[in-house]
Amino acid sequence: MVIFIVFAMIGILSAFVTELAKDTYFFDDYVQRVLTQEQIYFMSDVGIKAVKKFLEEDDPNYDSLTDNWAKQMPVELKEASFVIEIADQERYLNPNILVNSKDEINQKAFDIFQRLFYYLGIDTQVLYNIIDWIDKNKESSGGEEDYIDFPAKNDKIDTLEELKLIKGITPKIFSGEEEGKKVVSGEVKVGLKDVLSPYSDGKVNINTASIYVLTALDDDIDEALASSIIEYRKENPFKNVNDLIKVDGMNSDIIYRIKPFVDVKSENFLVNIKITFGDREYKLVALLTRKGKKVEEKWRKLY
Repeated sequence: MVIFIVFAMIGILSAFVTELAKDTYFFDDYVQRVLTQEQIYFMSDVGIKAVKKFLEEDDPNYDSLTDNWAKQMPVELKEASFVIEIADQERYLNPNILVNSKDEINQKAFDIFQRLFYYLGIDTQVLYNIIDWIDKNKESSGGEEDYIDFPAKNDKIDTLEELKLIKGITPKIFSGEEEGKKVVSGEVKVGLKDVLSPYSDGKVNINTASIYVLTALDDDIDEALASSIIEYRKENPFKNVNDLIKVDGMNSDIIYRIKPFVDVKSENFLVNIKITFGDREYKLVALLTRKGKKVEEKWRKLY
C-alpha cells in the first residue's frame, strides 16, 4: 500500500514537473516574441526617421519619381537588415472623390473613373456599387445598398482593403489577375490596388501617376500622349501643371479640363519596410503626411 502511494506521488510529481516545463517553455517563448517585437519596433523607428529626413529635405513644391524618396533604400544594421520602399499616394485616384460634399455623384470624377474602368475591363456596375458604398444616403444611385451580411457603409472608404467588401470587386479585379482585360498597354494586367488609394488628397500627381491614371484623366489623353508625358517627366519633372504644354500633343484645352484633378506635388506617402531579423521577416507599413516641410506619421502597422 505504501509503495502504491509512493508511486502515485511520483507520478503526480512527474506530471507537475512536465507541465511546469511546458509552461516555462511557452512563457519563455512568449517573452522572447514580445522582446523581439519590441526590438523590431525600435529598429523600424530608424527606417521611419530616415524616410522623414528624405521628405523633409526634399523640395515640397513638386515631387517626382527621380526624387531620393522614390528609390528603394536597403539598410544594413548589425543585427538586422531592411528594405524601405515609399509610394506617394497622389499617383493614384481616390475613389472618395466620386461623391461630392452634397452627397451627390461628382460627374467629372465619374467620367474619369468610367474611362479607367473601361481600360481595365471592369463593368461600370462596379463603379455604381462603389458610389453607393460611399454616399451617406441609403437609396441606390444605381449600385448595391444591401448586402447579405451587412449594409453598405454609406461613408468614405478608409482603407484599400475595404474595396474587397464591395459587390463586384473580386480578388482578381482587386489584384489585377483577371484574364482577358482590355488594358492600356496590352500586356501588363493591373488591378484596382494599382490605381486607387483612399490616402490620396484627391489630386493626381502628374509626375508620378501611371499610364492608366493619366489616360483616364481626359478623353483626349490617349496612350501615346500619356506615354509622352511619362517620357518627358523622366528628364524634366513638371514644376507646374501648365508645364504640360511642353509635351508634344498636349494643348491648353486638355490642361484646362484636367486642372481641378491634378497637381505636381504629393502630400501622403505610404512606407513599406521589409525587416529581416535573425531567420524571420517582418513587414512594417506606415502612412506619413507632409505639409510644407513638416512630416507627420499618421499610423503604422507591423505584420
